[in-house]
Amino acid sequence: MASPEYQAPPFGLKNPHQAILVIHGIGEQNPYETLDGFARGLLTHFRSHGANAKLCPVEIAHKDWTQVGMRIGFFAADRDLPPCRTKDQVVNPANEPSAYVDVFEYYWAPETEDKLSAANTLKWVLKTDFTPLHYFADNLQEMIGGQHLGPLRALWRSLKLYCRELLRVVVLYLPLALGVGFLLAWLSKQRPWGTPLRNMGTALWRYITWPHGMTHGLILFLYFLCALTIWFGLQALPELRTSPGKSIETVGEKVWFAMDVLLILAFFTIGLAIDRCTRSHALWHLKNVVMQNGKLLLGAGIAWIVSYALTAYVADVAVYTNMDAKSKDYQARNAILKGSTAALKQLLADQKYARVILAGHSLGSVIAYDTINELLAERNADPGPAGDRPAPPLDPADLRKLKGLATFGSPLDKIYYFFREHVKRDQAVRAQILSMLHSFRKKPSGRDYGEFQFNYSFGQLDGAEGLVWINAWALMDPVSARLKFYAPDHQQQFCYCAPVLAHLRYWSDPAFYDYFKTRML
Repeated sequence: MASPEYQAPPFGLKNPHQAILVIHGIGEQNPYETLDGFARGLLTHFRSHGANAKLCPVEIAHKDWTQVGMRIGFFAADRDLPPCRTKDQVVNPANEPSAYVDVFEYYWAPETEDKLSAANTLKWVLKTDFTPLHYFADNLQEMIGGQHLGPLRALWRSLKLYCRELLRVVVLYLPLALGVGFLLAWLSKQRPWGTPLRNMGTALWRYITWPHGMTHGLILFLYFLCALTIWFGLQALPELRTSPGKSIETVGEKVWFAMDVLLILAFFTIGLAIDRCTRSHALWHLKNVVMQNGKLLLGAGIAWIVSYALTAYVADVAVYTNMDAKSKDYQARNAILKGSTAALKQLLADQKYARVILAGHSLGSVIAYDTINELLAERNADPGPAGDRPAPPLDPADLRKLKGLATFGSPLDKIYYFFREHVKRDQAVRAQILSMLHSFRKKPSGRDYGEFQFNYSFGQLDGAEGLVWINAWALMDPVSARLKFYAPDHQQQFCYCAPVLAHLRYWSDPAFYDYFKTRML
């Protein structure tokens, strides 16, 4: 079937029929969060630039994440926006948008959930930290690359890179290894929450069973309610930082916040008044009990935070980057890649779309890059025996509909540096096979394969009308970087001030969506 009939694209779009597949990054992501963030960001961008745009669901289903999509439809500036059409309604051409951009998500978080413990994740970090030392010469060759330099310039560049790598080993890798080793030993000896809590509970129980124990118990109960209410209030702070947009809880949030403050004041004031009138000294006694178990509580709290960060975030990277086919985690990586490839192929084969864009944040950018390599490998594989035949490749015309790759907050360079498959120094054939399977816009390494060299080129997405690759990164985002091992068409640095939090800033930054729309759509 032919692609949709071409019309003059309105609103500066490259085509009136486009789709975007967004892949989320590490962390405890929830279904539709990626879709929500990207659809809101794009719609806000279009409306702020004068487009008469409306958001409607394309389809809502649960059997396949790709079937959950939102359509940004564009209408003439002088007309009212029509209501969203339901599936059973008859199509009215007068109410259909003159152009649309459909946004879909690929949700992979369940595949890596509960795969590694905190201790195993730390062991993985320790092993990863020593990888650059083990493959020092290999990394040096990759960084030197295949640039055509004169002998003196090549020697000078090699010496500079050698000194830089040596400095990294001394300043970064060795101290990190010591820190991780200490953390691993500390976590293995850390006492659980139960011990300090049990000690505190015993001491407080003795306090409330003294004479006037009912009064003591009431005072402590009021202080407990005050602390609990403060804790509930603090739960909103992380969400306010990560989701600073306008709240959809127009009344509920204001009422909750006001009542939370009033209850905190009420519980504390009443408890303090009874405490002073009865001279129970409950606050003083509570402070002593906490101080006696303070170190244990602090240690248990830090251990919980570290364990949570390792299992919820770092473990995702550990599972996906495991290239050992003999490992059980390799199955999770294969499932993620199989799902992302199927989702992208589904959109490319859909004749509603003339252009398809693939976008990935954080580790999702690595999955997006690997997905493109999977499509190219399928397209270029020769049909083998019936029992060993690759997945049916896309039609060349459908494959060429993939017009964009957007990576933001991307660790692609770091993933390649630390986790690529290494070869032995004389394995010329294996090195080229691995390079061929992961060759999309990869800069040459400059290796000399001699008589074993063979030529290959996967050029289906290159050329004047080929795929455009953009990369957005921020200096304060420790995950991202300007890509040096790869060859994007354009890279842009974003000035975010907050360290670590900068990694999530792209989702709510109008400047990012302006960059994305200008280069991609």
